[in-house]
Amino acid sequence: MQMKLKIAAMSSEAKASAYIVGCLPFVVFGLISVMNPQYVAPFTTDTRLMIAGGVGLLWMSIGAFMMWKMVNFEI
Repeated sequence: MQMKLKIAAMSSEAKASAYIVGCLPFVVFGLISVMNPQYVAPFTTDTRLMIAGGVGLLWMSIGAFMMWKMVNFEI
C-alpha cells in the first residue's frame, strides 16, 4: 500500500511537470503578443511562419501525447 502511494505521488509530480511544460510555450506566446504585438504579427500574414507554427503545434501535440502515455498508468 505504501509503495502504491509513493508511485501515485511520483506520477502526480510528473503530471504537474507535463502540464507546465505543455502550457509554457502558449503562455509565452500570449504574453509576447500582448507586450509587443508587432513582434508576432507576421505569424498571421507570412505563409512560412504559419507552416512553421503548424509543424510546431504538431510536434507539441505528439510530445503531449507521449507525456500523457508516460504518466497515465494503472497501479
